[in-house]
Amino acid sequence: MIEIVNSPNGNRFRIVKKVAENKEYKIYLCIQEGTKRQCLLQIATVAKCNGDLQRAAYILEKLALHAEKLEEEYENVKTDPKVLLNYQLGFPELVDNFICSEHGNRQTNILAFRNVENVADMLPLMFITEKFNKRIDLRTSAWIMGKALKMLDFVHVQGISVNLMTGKNILIDPNQHYVVIFDLSKAVVLEKVPVEVQGRDKSQAARAVIIALGGRDRSIEDYFPSLTESEKEYIKFLEQLASEGTVLASGEAHKEFYRIVDQAWERELYPFTVKPLE
Repeated sequence: MIEIVNSPNGNRFRIVKKVAENKEYKIYLCIQEGTKRQCLLQIATVAKCNGDLQRAAYILEKLALHAEKLEEEYENVKTDPKVLLNYQLGFPELVDNFICSEHGNRQTNILAFRNVENVADMLPLMFITEKFNKRIDLRTSAWIMGKALKMLDFVHVQGISVNLMTGKNILIDPNQHYVVIFDLSKAVVLEKVPVEVQGRDKSQAARAVIIALGGRDRSIEDYFPSLTESEKEYIKFLEQLASEGTVLASGEAHKEFYRIVDQAWERELYPFTVKPLE
């Protein structure tokens, strides 16, 4: 029998299947009754884990409000009405959150991805090498790392450290070029995020991208025998980020990253490209 989870906020969610779990929570694919929207139901494993998911829900609400505020401010100064900042695309939408009395009074967060109809389109970055036995190319790595830095600048300015910028927690939509920080249950809210803490978030993200490039056990340059000097500079900066070898704050790192990227390649829509992991 298909299970229905009822929210005290009036929403109903039909469970389809379990898709992931760890010690703190389980995640189920579900369908929101009425809208038929695909969502992820994230529920604490036991009630004592409620705090982590409640913190994540608070942070998601905080991020959504700030993203909306920045979009409204940008509306007054932008010259092209079609251009959006789109910070809200970099983290899940909190559709609902509640204590589920039907299941042991456990915190439940209902998550969705904006503009994504099929939840399965969102892939953990680590799947590229570990599940599909592939590796991304340099230009694909550039838009993934660039958008990760954009989101880290966004969250760090608000006093939030993610503390989980791993290949498992960085989700991508290869077709729409979305990069999403999924799990914020380990995030910390501070008055101001120190540069060294920002560096740890950036380092984790850069290491995840390097692994997706095939660089877990060998040098990235081994895969690319005909690199230009600009491409070599790109790899060097990526490795500096991974080793926390740069003291740049996230916003400065984001600008410097794109200065280097613009020297290496033209600004254009570049398709998600993978090669066999040799």
